[in-house]
Amino acid sequence: MISVCMATFNGGKFIREQLESILSQLPPDAEIIIADDGSTDDTLLVVDSLNESRIRVLLAERHLGVIYNFERALRASKGEIVFLADQDDVWLPGKVEKCLAALNEADLVMHDAFLLGLSDAFESAWGRNGKLSDIRTYRSGVVANWWKNSFTGCCMAFRRNVLDKALPFPKNLPMHDQWLGLVAEKYFKVSYVNEPLVEYRQHSSNATHIEKSPAGVLQKIKWRVDLLKAII
Repeated sequence: MISVCMATFNGGKFIREQLESILSQLPPDAEIIIADDGSTDDTLLVVDSLNESRIRVLLAERHLGVIYNFERALRASKGEIVFLADQDDVWLPGKVEKCLAALNEADLVMHDAFLLGLSDAFESAWGRNGKLSDIRTYRSGVVANWWKNSFTGCCMAFRRNVLDKALPFPKNLPMHDQWLGLVAEKYFKVSYVNEPLVEYRQHSSNATHIEKSPAGVLQKIKWRVDLLKAII
């Protein structure tokens, strides 16, 4: 069984396109777990309008933020294979098939992505602006990814054994994808697919920053210390 875990917060503008791109690739027994973090826009209305039995929505009891909202979705998942999905990307045809093929030989797979940005000439037109690997190249190893994360959640799929080892999330994580990647690097086998399988949308409301984190030096040091304690 496949589980797709998505954390949402005010994602109504793009979530229909994303969900349609995912649903078209999933078998009938798959599930999409959407953990909503208290959206105040039409996110939940858009999801409901799809009238899709494979989607299960977890409503917010309190605001958790993207990391621990993703943990909530992951805890609720039932699949042997788990995909992470952002609310505003687009899955390209063949993503599920190619990730499943890679997972025949690995426990976690990372793949490349096209960066999707607004055109300079037309502010409402979205187009591809290079690849994720041009900015963030996947590097193997625990130490390399403890020092500088090369995992991107929307480009990850993994087996249940990785998730069982990674839950519950430690406190004070810098990002959920880094933790999942570190666990996989330490205990399991990681594979990389050198092909863009997602259009990764970049805009001012992104929860993560792929080029440069806005966090200060002291915060980054604290994150690394906390990650080191957790992974040890």
